[in-house]
Amino acid sequence: MVRGTVKSLRVFARLATTVVLLLAFGTSLIFGQGGTATISGVVRDTSGALVPGVTITVKHVDSGLIRTVMTSETGNYSAPALPVGPYEITTTMPGFKQAVRLGINLGVGQEAVIDLTLEVGANAEQVTVS
Repeated sequence: MVRGTVKSLRVFARLATTVVLLLAFGTSLIFGQGGTATISGVVRDTSGALVPGVTITVKHVDSGLIRTVMTSETGNYSAPALPVGPYEITTTMPGFKQAVRLGINLGVGQEAVIDLTLEVGANAEQVTVS
């Protein structure tokens, strides 16, 4: 009877060790590469003037994750700590056409600089750059 108990304890110990190792090291396998990246840039109009207050929507194409940021008074924006993978960027600003940037693929630790140029026009109009 003691041998059966010792054997059961060994099996339990191995199982517990496996679970702990999977939890400690397996989360990056479950949630992707585990690294992040950043998209930042400057938004200008066609005359080269900086455009503050632009809403920038950064969408992770595979997961649908959306991060929304706004340009500063100097037209700068930054979307840090993004999961790696493919992205689309969309701008929204009254008085300007919506700009869409496609085909952005982020790698671990990458700091992609995506400068955008807005054209004057109705917000319902769209300019797509890939």
